[in-house]
Amino acid sequence: MKWTKRDSGTKSDLYGVTYGNGIFVAVGAVGTKLGSPPSNGIILTSRDGVKWTKRTSEKPLGGVTYGNGIFVAVGDNGTILTSP
Repeated sequence: MKWTKRDSGTKSDLYGVTYGNGIFVAVGAVGTKLGSPPSNGIILTSRDGVKWTKRTSEKPLGGVTYGNGIFVAVGDNGTILTSP
């Protein structure tokens, strides 16, 4: 299998990715300074896996999945986010 490197448009750490309803969704965390804990989360979405749109979350996110028509992302301090 051949892999092609793509530019996500962010330097943030990404921890999870899923695909559903024709959309890729990746989630992660945004640090404030080198070595400090992450302060916010990041959500990237893409229809083609090449061009990504960035969104933010108030909490760092560590995973995302899709099922039954809903994306579910989870993160620090019991954070759960959902989106159709």
